[in-house]
Amino acid sequence: MTPSDGLRISVVVPTRNRPDHAEACARQLLVCGGFDEVVFVDQSDEGKTEEALLAIGDSRIRCVRSKLRGATNGRNVGIQSVSGDVIAFTDDDCRVARDWTTRIADIFRSDPDAAVICGRVRVPPEIQLQGFAIGFDPVVREWQHRFPPPDKDWGITANLSARRTVFERIGKFDAFLGPGAPLLCGEEPDLLFRVLKDGMKVVNASEVIVDHLGARALGPESTALWNMYGTGTAAALFKHIRLGDRDAASLYLQHLAVMGQLMLTNLVRGRRPIGIRYTLAFLNGAVKSFKFKVHPSDRLYEAQ
Repeated sequence: MTPSDGLRISVVVPTRNRPDHAEACARQLLVCGGFDEVVFVDQSDEGKTEEALLAIGDSRIRCVRSKLRGATNGRNVGIQSVSGDVIAFTDDDCRVARDWTTRIADIFRSDPDAAVICGRVRVPPEIQLQGFAIGFDPVVREWQHRFPPPDKDWGITANLSARRTVFERIGKFDAFLGPGAPLLCGEEPDLLFRVLKDGMKVVNASEVIVDHLGARALGPESTALWNMYGTGTAAALFKHIRLGDRDAASLYLQHLAVMGQLMLTNLVRGRRPIGIRYTLAFLNGAVKSFKFKVHPSDRLYEAQ
């Protein structure tokens, strides 16, 4: 597939202080091809990332410097900086499959109702040996007019594509959610909740693949990352609860029930009650939600 086939695909990659990862990510995207442009939103403290990307010498690769911090802000800057009909997101520590854009385009072309594609995020075996890394394995192919269970089938931005019209309808990513943001994580469940709440279709596509290479060492580092997801996920749901959304309240309670069942099962079997710290982080996310206002129509956090 080439960009001239009619569906213009733009790729957005947030990056900060990881020039080697950014360059390797860019080179793999060039092997993949099938896009009009790739924009790296560079929040680095110095210019090494920009230099590395410019040295590749391909006009399809652009570096947009941003003084904002946080991956979510990076993605929002990227949305404003590209012109494609479809915006595909990945991270600098991910490597896309050779047919990544082809698969994305095939789904959007064959299914006019598909609004968002959440692709598979693999963690290679050698990376698993280094520690813990977030992955995503789709289970149910399509979600529309209903929500996935709280503990699975919510895609992640390491491999997420959306029609531009999605952001025109429901707005941008919530800049208060995500790595480097005040509420730590949760930008993905928030965006997908708003997409599904609006009645649009999410396609979970196992054939759209990236490999995630960013591992955290097992122990305090991986535990902290997992707890960040707990805090952010609760904050993502709780802002909708504050707006009176019953679906968000149901998902929040389901999430607590899943974690409670896990801890109870482990206790009955005489095992360590795994999940206590995550549950505490999840409850804390609801508390932290009240540090910020929620815009009633945009459903986005804003400063008090």
